[in-house]
Amino acid sequence: MKGFYLAILVLIVACSPRQSPDQQKINYLGQEVPGDIPEIFGSGIISVENRFDMGFTMSPDGRSVAFGVAHESDPTETSIYLMNLVNEEWTAPSKNFLPDNVNTFFPMFNPSGNKLYFAKSTDGSPTDLWVADYSGNKASDPQPLDSIFNSSSREAGHGVSTSGSFYFTSNRDDQYQCCGDVYLSEPGPEGYTAVQKVDALSSVEDEESLFLSPQGDYIIIQSWRNEFESKHDLYISFKTKAGEWTRLERLNAQINSQEIEQRPFVSPDRKYLFFSRTSVIQADGQVSYDSDIYWVSTKSVFRPYLYNDDIDTEIAYDEPFQLDLPEDLFKDVDDTKLSYKASSADNTALPDWIRFDFGNLSLSGTWKSKESLTIKITATDSLGNSGEFKLQLKII
Repeated sequence: MKGFYLAILVLIVACSPRQSPDQQKINYLGQEVPGDIPEIFGSGIISVENRFDMGFTMSPDGRSVAFGVAHESDPTETSIYLMNLVNEEWTAPSKNFLPDNVNTFFPMFNPSGNKLYFAKSTDGSPTDLWVADYSGNKASDPQPLDSIFNSSSREAGHGVSTSGSFYFTSNRDDQYQCCGDVYLSEPGPEGYTAVQKVDALSSVEDEESLFLSPQGDYIIIQSWRNEFESKHDLYISFKTKAGEWTRLERLNAQINSQEIEQRPFVSPDRKYLFFSRTSVIQADGQVSYDSDIYWVSTKSVFRPYLYNDDIDTEIAYDEPFQLDLPEDLFKDVDDTKLSYKASSADNTALPDWIRFDFGNLSLSGTWKSKESLTIKITATDSLGNSGEFKLQLKII
């Protein structure tokens, strides 16, 4: 029965009308929006001093926000809180919107906004993934997901795309029980029937939470990779035309501090990245933790990335050639107007017998070298973010 229910859910997600992110105007609690430096969001309302606030999500229409509050000494006070925009005023945070809202974490709306996914611990067990219907500013009929998603280990971060692809983190791997990895389940005629680990997004360290874009074209993951002398950091990966994930890239040092960054979420208009930052406080021989929800502009988060590298790289020596690169060689999730340049791999100018038409993305000329040559193509968006691709041409 649950398989049928999940198949129907995929239809609802895929067929629901969606507003373009560029058309949305969202009320961010009346706050002044941040720039490149992360700032605390909802100070005194959502982020409360000396309280452990973690995990933030917003409904696709921008009219509901949910966030988690953890209570170390009283787990029954670990709950998800909800605020709604009613008559253009935000209601006070309340945890009464969700039945049995105890030991709940990681809220995340689905792309159509009619479901709320979350993690929940029952009877002191590791967290499982749950889903509830969401309508009229209320969540109802909360149920655990099928057993293919929930194991005897911890399941935590989760996200579903409009096509129904469901990504989540779990430490079910027998070899690394200490550490979570990223898993994927795709819908089929019988619903969700199998789960596979996504090696490109997993490591021997710990992956705990994630944000999957509604279109499934990028994913932001919290991972503890012990890089840059930091703790858990946020990393981004993009989906290529071939369906592969690019190498995880750590977000910049303004977002990733020496503290713990976790539980990412990108606003429906794609303008802001929300995340939780946890500080470890040592005073008078005591160790305590404080966590607040931050937000920052995504202007430095998204960049052009190699999307389609299906290119014939063989060139005939001493003969005229024209190599047309794919129109979709690069992609940028928030910018369609990219500029291009070409150079040698060492950033020096191309030989004078090679011409690069940046408007049509083509290389042409008469090949004069008997040696292979690596050419670097750089794409830059309107904000100055760039990505590059090194193309090795083979001489025949």
